[in-house]
Order: sequence, then C-alpha cells, then structure tokens
Amino acid sequence: MSRLTSEERRRICLMKKQVGQQMLTLPPLSTEGTDSGWQHRRQLHRVARALLSLALVSGGLLICAFAEFHAPTSLIDAFLPRW
Repeated sequence: MSRLTSEERRRICLMKKQVGQQMLTLPPLSTEGTDSGWQHRRQLHRVARALLSLALVSGGLLICAFAEFHAPTSLIDAFLPRW
C-alpha cells in the first residue's frame, strides 16, 4: 500500500479547495435566447389553432352542402325512434 506524505496530502487538500472556489465563482449562464423560443412556440400554437378552426369550419360547410338535414318538428320526434 502506498501512503501519501504530508506534502502530498497538503497539495491535494489545496487543489480541492481551489476547485471548490472555482465552482462557486463560475459566471451565471446566459438566458438571452430563452424568451425568443417561448414566443416562437406560442406563435406556432396560435397558427395551429387557427388552421384547426379553419379546417373544422370548411368541413362543416362541405357536410352541409352534401348531406340533407331534416330538423325535427318537436322534441318527441327528436328523441323517439321512427318505426
């Protein structure tokens, strides 16, 4: 087994202290680009919502043009089956 001398132990202790101080004094990370990504996602979400609304409206108009809809004359006609 190799044992460390007092000089080596002192050197290791000093290096650990220096590394600890460096970790505490690191500059904070920049957060400049995070807002633009959030705004871009929000804009894409709005565009997707508008396209979905447009697709639903146009699909409803196409169905109304080709399908016949007969409104019931009363609530009883609406809920009772026709035999």
